[in-house]
Amino acid sequence: MLHNVFRSGGARREPAFFLLLCIVFLVAAGWAIAWRALTPSDGTVVNTGDFAVPGGAVTVETAAPDGPLRAGDQVLSINGATPGSVPGGPAAEAGQVLRYQVLRDGRPLDLDVPLRPYPVADSLLDSWPSILVVGALLATSGAIFAARPRDPATQAAITASAIGAATVAGSGYFQLEALDLVAGSQFWRWYGGEFCFLLLWGGMLHFALSFPEVGSRRRFCRHVLAGYGLGLVLYLAVAGYALLAEDDPLTRLNLLGSPSLGALFAYPPVIAAALIGKYVTHKDPLLRKRMRWLVAALGGGATLYLVVWTIPAAVHGTPWLDWRFQTLAFLPVPFVVSMAIARHQALNIEVVLSRSLVYGTLSVLLAGLYVGVVSVFSLLFPPVDQLWQQAIAAALIALAVQPLRARVQALINTRLFGERHDPYHVVSALASRLEKIHTPAEQLPAVVETIGVALRLPYVAIELDRDAGREKAASYGEPTALCHRLPLSYQGEAVGSLVIARRSPREVLGRKERSVLTEVARHAGTVVYTARLTTDLIRSRDRLVTAREEERRRLLRELHDGVGPTLAAITLGLHASRRAIGESTPTGVMLARLQEALKGANAEIRRLAHGLRPPVLEKRGLLAALEDYIGTVNRAAQDATPGLTIALDAPDRLPDLPPAVDVAAYRIICEALTNVTRHARARRCTVALRANGELSITVTDDGVGLRGRNGAGIGLSSMRERAAELGGEFRAEQNETGGTRVCATLPLPPPKETDS
Repeated sequence: MLHNVFRSGGARREPAFFLLLCIVFLVAAGWAIAWRALTPSDGTVVNTGDFAVPGGAVTVETAAPDGPLRAGDQVLSINGATPGSVPGGPAAEAGQVLRYQVLRDGRPLDLDVPLRPYPVADSLLDSWPSILVVGALLATSGAIFAARPRDPATQAAITASAIGAATVAGSGYFQLEALDLVAGSQFWRWYGGEFCFLLLWGGMLHFALSFPEVGSRRRFCRHVLAGYGLGLVLYLAVAGYALLAEDDPLTRLNLLGSPSLGALFAYPPVIAAALIGKYVTHKDPLLRKRMRWLVAALGGGATLYLVVWTIPAAVHGTPWLDWRFQTLAFLPVPFVVSMAIARHQALNIEVVLSRSLVYGTLSVLLAGLYVGVVSVFSLLFPPVDQLWQQAIAAALIALAVQPLRARVQALINTRLFGERHDPYHVVSALASRLEKIHTPAEQLPAVVETIGVALRLPYVAIELDRDAGREKAASYGEPTALCHRLPLSYQGEAVGSLVIARRSPREVLGRKERSVLTEVARHAGTVVYTARLTTDLIRSRDRLVTAREEERRRLLRELHDGVGPTLAAITLGLHASRRAIGESTPTGVMLARLQEALKGANAEIRRLAHGLRPPVLEKRGLLAALEDYIGTVNRAAQDATPGLTIALDAPDRLPDLPPAVDVAAYRIICEALTNVTRHARARRCTVALRANGELSITVTDDGVGLRGRNGAGIGLSSMRERAAELGGEFRAEQNETGGTRVCATLPLPPPKETDS
């Protein structure tokens, strides 16, 4: 039957089936409460939690303070009937006096126990944790089922909530009494509640498998059926053991009459494993966000129930907390589901949720206000039974409805949908955020994040208009297929687009939201224009730096391979001519002067070539060049700064660096080491290189620090300019333990993709 409902052909019957199932369980819950109210009570409680007859004896756990029975009494018989493996018998009535034979402090006693009407109201009041949790579950699941009746998650939610209501009404609000084991049919009311509890564990697993969405429908159907069937299999196993292996009637009754015993231990780890497995195997980041808190709430609640109540009760006989608080372990679940719907658009029913929260909150507030007004009147004009008093109270409530509704609606809409009703607030928040931005690169990310947070949008992006097409400059959130584009302009020129994603397929941008976005787009156009200019300037600078370095490399090759060898050949020719003519002749003396001039010119050319680009960089790379330079400085420093040791901390191999980057890194390190040898009076210096998306340079020493130097100096300015020229950062600061730390970061291009 259930399999047929899940099939695609039965899609139209699904809502009716689950709604009917919900009604059946809710009717069963109301019938259980009415059934309990119509039967008498002996004022005792003999079971704990979900165990029918714990310990193999009928022991009074609690007793009415004005009755003859006491906590700790062991009931042996009632009117001659001994509790056994088959509970129940002829019904009793309120007002009867029954003879109880009990064992108190090891001595048998015969007590006359008068029966009284069952205190249903007191029991319900004492069960406020269960009522709170069931009410929250029914309200949340009912709201989402009304909006999305064909969604598997809403069907699982409404089913589990209705089963939960039947569970607590059958065996949660009202525990077993000693009388229930020998008279009437109240034991079967409690047994039905426990059987519903068995099904409730399957319902929780059903919801865990279906939220927030279902993959393979056929596999989901099999898992759900297995989830509900697991509890029945466990109960049959426990019942078989009780019938075959237990001889004591009360022990057998405890096992047969507690259907949920096996499920208590098996389902919590299964639910936790299902949630964690679903979270781990799904790669969609939005789905993982929707599941994250549910994994913690439902899985954590099941684990908490197992650790705090089930295991201690089985091992020690009593849980760590009173049984009436057990349902609070699952109280976070409806609020977590609401948060997943509100923040991450799970099930796409945010508007319905908003209205449900508004009118639910309004009902609670108005009820509290009415109680407050009536309480004040009862103090001033007791009793409150006059028509004018009730009319005044009703009038005050009526006057408070509209302003209170408007205030609650505004608060909840702000939490769920952001400041869509207040364009000025959004623009003000954007302006305030931009005032705190110090670098142009951070402006566009700040704009999209502010818009996304203020309007609770799942995705916001800014695209720049380029000759080659659109270019995404910044984004916030996860993109979807449901996007709007708003043009961004500056002084009449189109500069880009503001891209926003809708929350659901059925959502239409309202007038207020369009007004907010239009106002934001008008102010964002200036920021986008500035960011585009900055981006163009950075790219132009990068092209210039790259072209300059390429030209320097070309000049270096021309000087090294062309002019240098030519001058060397001329020098050799002059030397040969001197020897042929005679070195002491006037012509030989002139040739000697020309030879010396050519040597000077050749040295100058080598100096110029080294200034363009150190040849060692061209031949051996940055690491080898630094090792040579540091070795030279270490040898030279022994005379100027005895005891100074410079160490290089770098990986064995660096990625391919652009020519401008390795020259800048080499020059910065050389200048920093020059400062160390001249000014620091240090004993140890370390040069650290790291490459991870950018080249990070750190030069630290243990010298006198920056406070021992006068002014910033040309060296620090030169290093800062070299880093800024490439779009990097530079700072020189005092170490906390003494000395100086020079840090520079130079951006690296992304690695090129290679064809596999």
